[in-house]
Amino acid sequence: MTAAGRTAGVVIIGAGHAGGRTAERLRHGGYVGPIDVVGIERELPYERPPLSKGVLTAPEVPANAYLLPASKWAELGVKFHLGCEALWIDRVGKAVTVSNGTVLPYRKVVIATGLVPRRLPALAPVAANVIHLRTFQDAVALRQMIGAGRRAVLIGAGLIGLETAASAVKRGAAVTVIEAADRPLSRFVPAYLAAWLAGLHAAAGVDIRCGRRVVDSADAGGVARLVLDNGAHIEADLVLVGIGGVPNDRIARNAGLSGENGVVVNEFGQTSDPDIFAVGDVAAHFSPLFARRWRLESWKNAEDMAAVAAAHICGSAAPYVETPWFWTDQYDHNIQVAGVPGDTVPSFERGRPGDRGYLAYFVEDGRLRGAIGIGCGRDVRLAREAIKAGGRVDPGDLAARGFAATAARARRAS
Repeated sequence: MTAAGRTAGVVIIGAGHAGGRTAERLRHGGYVGPIDVVGIERELPYERPPLSKGVLTAPEVPANAYLLPASKWAELGVKFHLGCEALWIDRVGKAVTVSNGTVLPYRKVVIATGLVPRRLPALAPVAANVIHLRTFQDAVALRQMIGAGRRAVLIGAGLIGLETAASAVKRGAAVTVIEAADRPLSRFVPAYLAAWLAGLHAAAGVDIRCGRRVVDSADAGGVARLVLDNGAHIEADLVLVGIGGVPNDRIARNAGLSGENGVVVNEFGQTSDPDIFAVGDVAAHFSPLFARRWRLESWKNAEDMAAVAAAHICGSAAPYVETPWFWTDQYDHNIQVAGVPGDTVPSFERGRPGDRGYLAYFVEDGRLRGAIGIGCGRDVRLAREAIKAGGRVDPGDLAARGFAATAARARRAS
């Protein structure tokens, strides 16, 4: 099918969280032209955080966490092309070619293609036992694989690995986590909090082995036999690889768009072609708050970038200046991280790690740069807003609110 007879509109490449939210925001922002969303999965846009938690642990398989029901998408007039791949962006002819033969003319394109999971060549001999948790179908399959008496090896002690470890233990599986770094969650939390978290998992029966890699594997009658770099052997009924992903930016690179660990965008989500935007995990944006370019693989980043790109397309440009925010549920603890705590001890603390309402502030040059909270979501939200505003930290005010300077606490404890 050609582009003849079609009205040029907005073509969104990627039907995940960021792509779906962009489509919704376009309509709510007043955009009245065609909106076409192309997605490889056959699912309408949904949220991924439940995949490593509720989908695995609920008594019955829960419904997918769709952003909107199908009826609402129909009401908004958003057309989905699911089970298809966008193959090519013709920047001269302003059209997107889809794998089903459709050619979609565009005024604007939004790339929301997310990540491609990293894979381990050493696991090729046991591919039948390996799973990557990226889609709802992956989560349902994993749910069926874990249970009492099952041996699960999780490679990667990041958010996916540790959340899945907690879920698998809850379902009665024996869990071993292999992490190449020297501690869990090394990208998200400082060493002191990682140590507390490792202890939390150890108390639940999880065997976490840091500083280790899988270098070989073999099929032993349907069981995966893994060989670590120190010569140790581990047998597993299933192996979950959760070592992150790489930006799925092939279509952007083939279109000649600028890239640097993802698709480079400006403060409005525009790529090097002003008629093409990128949002979510695939987009590399510059943060004026922290003076660096990065990609943020998080729920909030998908929400925020979608809103910024849609607003610009609707003629209401506002730059993307948001505080990074991540959250994770580990057993009965909700842990939230705002800003960039860095790899140091906090400047000020309220309580101690593991306490309900524990809150840590990380201060640089008198300004709040990061915060970590356990079971105190409202406090972390306020910290996010303060970081965004460049708020100064008043030690006297913090002391009145129950905070203690970390150095002073260490002296009292000695």
